[in-house]
Amino acid sequence: MKIKSFKTGIPPLDYALPGGFPLGGAVVIAGEPGSGKSVMVSNLSWNVLRSGGSVIYVNLDDSPDAIIELFTSFGWEPLKYIESRDFKIIDCFSFRLGRLRKSYPGVIAYERLDDMDAVIHDIYEAVSGIDKELKLVVIDSLNELMFRYEMGRVLEIVKTLRALISKGLGASLIMTLHTSTEALGELAAHLEYLVDGFAVTRVEPNMREMGIPLKQLMVRKMRGLPTNSFWIPYVITDEGITSVDTTKLALLLKQKLKEAQAFKVSLQGLQGEGKDRNQ
Repeated sequence: MKIKSFKTGIPPLDYALPGGFPLGGAVVIAGEPGSGKSVMVSNLSWNVLRSGGSVIYVNLDDSPDAIIELFTSFGWEPLKYIESRDFKIIDCFSFRLGRLRKSYPGVIAYERLDDMDAVIHDIYEAVSGIDKELKLVVIDSLNELMFRYEMGRVLEIVKTLRALISKGLGASLIMTLHTSTEALGELAAHLEYLVDGFAVTRVEPNMREMGIPLKQLMVRKMRGLPTNSFWIPYVITDEGITSVDTTKLALLLKQKLKEAQAFKVSLQGLQGEGKDRNQ
């Protein structure tokens, strides 16, 4: 049976997924901090909303107002979708604030991370109330669960979410993971086996050494759908994620190489002066 899918509207991700993003699939985006994962899932959320779909955003890493600020920083205005109840937030961050916690538009539930059964119930109830085919659940990020639970428990939570939300209710589920430690890298390896799709992001290491933070994406797995499984460069602009302008990149590389050559000549000159003084 052919798997239903949709175009994400994010050029590098659509290039990586020529067959589209799976409807009812559970996908993990893993990678080093600062490689654009949260922007990627926010951009995907915005595009789903603009396409007439609904989004449930489960925030674990930051407050609801920080999510709204991230959207508006790219010129995306989520408030009308909050008003139409197509964009809902399940807040699993603000419990830390205690009595200082504020009320935020779009938040349909406040939960603690030590009660994941309640969190999963809230997600299930929210998705059950959506009568659209295109519905997306974002969990940003799984790292917070690793700070509270053993890896086996985290994997069971992901399995339950995939079974109930993706397979049971047909929602597309996307989860982020910052692989900043060995233990988180081990979790990523297990997740790649468990979920329907697995993508990684990074800052290209050779470019990083030259002072160019070129971000890259690779889809390693997307069950039942074709992929272009190689590193695809992308940039974050004022309007979101887009493909790299190769002409601009080539000019930047040329400039960096020129600067490196000038530094090398300058260094050689200083070394020469030092030898002359020692003679």
